[in-house]
Amino acid sequence: MMLDLGLLNSFVAVVEDGGFRAAARRLGVSQPLLTQRLHRLEEELGVPLIQRSRRGGTPTPQGQRLLPHARRLVEGARQAASLFTSRPLVIGSARNPGLYLLPPLLRAEEELRLGSNPETLELLAAGETDIAFTEWWDGRPGFEALPWREEPVIGIVPPGHRYAGTEPIPLEIFLAEPLIGGEPGTGMGRVLAEALGSAAPPMRVARAMGSTEGVKRAVAAGLGVSVLLECAARDELAAGSLVRVALAGPAMRRQIWAVLPADLPRRAPARLFYERVRELA
Repeated sequence: MMLDLGLLNSFVAVVEDGGFRAAARRLGVSQPLLTQRLHRLEEELGVPLIQRSRRGGTPTPQGQRLLPHARRLVEGARQAASLFTSRPLVIGSARNPGLYLLPPLLRAEEELRLGSNPETLELLAAGETDIAFTEWWDGRPGFEALPWREEPVIGIVPPGHRYAGTEPIPLEIFLAEPLIGGEPGTGMGRVLAEALGSAAPPMRVARAMGSTEGVKRAVAAGLGVSVLLECAARDELAAGSLVRVALAGPAMRRQIWAVLPADLPRRAPARLFYERVRELA
């Protein structure tokens, strides 16, 4: 026989609170429902557990025997649940969304872990994070990718560059300049390859910096030009250390994905987090 933990919890509450009314109030249920639960437990065990009286309820001898076992089972269930409900939500993110988009949306108890796009997905697959935000999705089984937001992709140059403040420039002409970042395999490299099409010649990357911050500093120092997410250059554009270049042709945009385990319950904290940040995006 497998006993229902909910019934055992109701029994423990009646004993500890000295009656049905106080126990029902603590459990947040009606008194008739609590009475039904106790009747059901007594029927399953075939013995009376609570001696009812005008003053409340006290355990019968059989109830006294059950009580320590019921308490251990209920407490064990609480401890098992706390493994997941008491720890902070752990959010994995690729560096661009993690540095420039997510921080204002986080609460104090939520933890953010940054990595590359592949590292972020691997952390989620290993169960070390609860949700992942990435700039691309590899379609791995057992997970679902939900669109979060699209970010504009812009060209940047240092102040005084010949393309600063000019008419829109074709992308292929802009990329003839020394290119900082955007190497094949990176998120921005994928965006550029899609925008240029398969017929375009291979891009010539002058410097592979390894990070968006490195790209911005190299461009500001006059080492070349680059393209990146608009959100990543917002502060530098406002300060004047970088200048936005108008690029001719269709606007380039980058989809940011939220990746979750496919079988995650609807009310799971990670899914609720996604719903919250989707509304704020």
